[in-house]
Amino acid sequence: MLDMQRDGKRMKREDFIPDVIWIRREDGWMIPLDRADNPDAWLKLVNSDDSIVTQADDGTDEYNGKGIIPTSSSSAPRVMSRMLDLLDVREGMDVLEIGAGTGYNAAVLAERAAPGRVTTVEVDPVIAEHARQALRRTGHPVTVVTGDGVLGYPDGAPYDRMMATASALQIPYAWVEQTRPGGRIVLPLVSGFFECQAFLCLTVDGDGTAQGRFHDVAGFMRLRNQRDDAALWGDNEDDARITTTRLYPRAPFTEFEAGFALGLMLPGWVAGQREAGDGTEILRVSHFASGSWASFSSGTDEHEVRQYGPRRLWDELEAAYDRWLRAGRPDHTRFGATITPEGQSFWLDVPEQVVSADRRAVSS
Repeated sequence: MLDMQRDGKRMKREDFIPDVIWIRREDGWMIPLDRADNPDAWLKLVNSDDSIVTQADDGTDEYNGKGIIPTSSSSAPRVMSRMLDLLDVREGMDVLEIGAGTGYNAAVLAERAAPGRVTTVEVDPVIAEHARQALRRTGHPVTVVTGDGVLGYPDGAPYDRMMATASALQIPYAWVEQTRPGGRIVLPLVSGFFECQAFLCLTVDGDGTAQGRFHDVAGFMRLRNQRDDAALWGDNEDDARITTTRLYPRAPFTEFEAGFALGLMLPGWVAGQREAGDGTEILRVSHFASGSWASFSSGTDEHEVRQYGPRRLWDELEAAYDRWLRAGRPDHTRFGATITPEGQSFWLDVPEQVVSADRRAVSS
C-alpha cells in the first residue's frame, strides 16, 4: 500500500481531488458530481480504492454538462502503489513524472525522493494549474511544468527515475535520453491491438539504449498526441480480394494475452469487431500507413476473407497468431522491450522464439 505519512500526519487523497468529479450513469453518459451538492457521495468515492475521473472530453463541455470519454483521472491507490514499487524511488533521487493529473502521485514521489527534485509535466493547462495549487497548498516542493510530456523536460535532466501516468503506443526516445545510465523508466505501454496494456519497466544503459520487461496488466488513458488511431474500414470494397479460410483466429480479438502479443508483432494496426444483422461475426483489421485493410466474416465450415491494399493483413494475422501458438501461448510477462535511437523492438525471453517488431520512436 502507499505510504501516506508525512511529518506524522496522514496525507489525504481528498486534498488533491477537484471538487467536481465525473461518474458513469447506467445509460453510458458521464455526469459531474459536485462536492458542494453531495459531499458524502463525493468523499465516499474519493476514499475508495477506485480511480476517480476528474475530466471528461478534454474539458470541452461538448455535450452540455454530460461527458463521454474520460480524459484525466486520479489512479486507483493500488495501481499507484504498484507503479511506485516498480519505479523504486529512493531518497535523494531526481524524478520526472509525465502526467501531473491531480498532483497526488507527484506528492507521494516528493515524499519518497526528498531531498531529491521532483518535476511533473502536464499537457492540459487547467489540470496543470490545479496540480500546482494542490501541491503548493499541501507543502510539496514539486515543479509543475505545463507542456508536452512526450518531450520530457530537458531543463531538469538527467533524472534517476521517470514514470508516465498516461499510456504510450510509442516510447519517446527523449525519455531515454533524459534518464541517467542505470536509471529506471516505468510506463503503461499499449500493444496496439484492442488497447491491450501492461506496465513496462525499463533500465537505461550507458550506450543510449533501454530495455526491460512487462509486468502487471494496466488500463490508462493515452498520451494525447498518441491516442488517434486512423483506420480504413472497407472504403474500397469493390476492389477487395476475396478468399475463404477454415481457420477462425478469434482469440486475438477476445483474449488479452493473444491480443497483447499480436499487438506487439503487428505494429500500427487497428482492430475491430461487430455482429451483422444475421448474427455473422465480422472481424476487421486495418493498417493506415500502407492503405491496407482486411475483414473476416464467420461462416459454418468456411469463412470469407476480404483483403485490400499492398499488404495481405489477414494472411499476416494468421501467421502471427500461429507463431504465438507455436511459442506456447506466452503471456505478457514473458515479453520485453528494447529502446534505441532508431525505434523500439519487442522480444520473448526464449532466444529461439523471438517475436519482434520495430517502431519509429517519437523524438524531440
